[in-house]
Amino acid sequence: MKKDNIRFWLLFILSVAISAVAISFFLEALKIVLYIILVLALAPVIYIILRSIIPGRKDDSDKLKTRE
Repeated sequence: MKKDNIRFWLLFILSVAISAVAISFFLEALKIVLYIILVLALAPVIYIILRSIIPGRKDDSDKLKTRE
């Protein structure tokens, strides 16, 4: 084998390995970002559901008073 041929295959294998590592890090970051987006999108829905289930205390002082 020629020296250039060996160098080509070594560089090719090294580039494939580095690409695989980069893609795996990218996918991990993508999972984290997707998780954060889904949590932020679902939080208002859960808040509204909980607010409707758990009744708030309303005092007489919270009501609007009529003018005399």
